[in-house]
Amino acid sequence: MDVFIIFLVVLLLVWFLYWGPKAQEARAERERIAAAERERRAAEAEILRVERDGVLKAIRIDAPGFILDARLDFEREYQNSGGEGSFGQEMSPLVCFGYRVGKTNGRTETERHQILKYAIAADLDVTLKFLPATYRSEWGEPLSRTRLNRIYQHLNNLADLRDGRRNYEIAVSQWRADARWFHMQQLPLVEKFSAI
Repeated sequence: MDVFIIFLVVLLLVWFLYWGPKAQEARAERERIAAAERERRAAEAEILRVERDGVLKAIRIDAPGFILDARLDFEREYQNSGGEGSFGQEMSPLVCFGYRVGKTNGRTETERHQILKYAIAADLDVTLKFLPATYRSEWGEPLSRTRLNRIYQHLNNLADLRDGRRNYEIAVSQWRADARWFHMQQLPLVEKFSAI
């Protein structure tokens, strides 16, 4: 029994004099590494935030005049109708910014692409504040996956609803081509900033 007690005392001494401080040092080192990692991630997120804000500002500032004119015309019509209108396929941020396809009144491919690029970056709470907040929120934040998916789905839904209808072949083709272009062009940008 005495040997066992001596053994326990020796173990306790070894623990307090050697293993205990080593364990504390290891714990402190792990905490230091974790803190440094958190700081690194925070710094990277801040760099991405600044870059994203720069991208958004550049897209918004470079918006062609026809997009801003279309938005003003849309707001005027919306206000004149008493704020009535069904939201969905016929009334969307894309329509507000002048997006149209087809052979009669459609915009050029370049213009449609400019509108799509602007639409993913637009601050809808500022540019479309006249529309109901619940509707605007469905479109998500600028450069978000929600906004990307909403625009992409919207274009595909427009094409699906009119696919096979007479005289809509060009419009359907343009919606589908624009959806593919939009997804291919904007997905890398959205993914880059999704870590924020």
